[in-house]
Amino acid sequence: MSNEEDELLRELINRVAGKVGLIIYSLKPKKEFTDEQISQKLNIEINEIRKALFALYELGLVEYRRRKDDETGWMEYYWKLNYDKFKSVLKRELMKTLKNLEAKVESEASSIYYICTRGCIKVPYEVAMENNFTCPYCGNSLDYLDNSSTMQKAKEEIEKIKEYLNNLSD
Repeated sequence: MSNEEDELLRELINRVAGKVGLIIYSLKPKKEFTDEQISQKLNIEINEIRKALFALYELGLVEYRRRKDDETGWMEYYWKLNYDKFKSVLKRELMKTLKNLEAKVESEASSIYYICTRGCIKVPYEVAMENNFTCPYCGNSLDYLDNSSTMQKAKEEIEKIKEYLNNLSD
């Protein structure tokens, strides 16, 4: 995995599983581990560890197996990082982001927007007109919103993501 891919993966993990998820990823354990082992090693509450692990599981970056402890009768979870799935997960998430940004650009380009002078709400022209260009929440005026810079930033992000996707090593 390249440095760029690792950086993107770290951003994704941080967004989904927070600092704790990032710490777990940084440990790069090679063998299975329990949430309790990680909690003790990092001196982090076990609930925070579990929350991060389940977030990583939902993303597809970790897997687990359960086993009943014969002594306590409790279920133990044995976790393992899915190193072989990192790139495919990264690619999938980049594709989602790309589609969302493309939809945003299309939406922004196809409508004229107005925004409350206090920042309460952003509405399309039709809604602003129905409300006599007055904010339905606070009563202040609705002003024309020049969204060209927002669209430009989104287009730049789209190009970056496309470049990342093209450069993802196999």
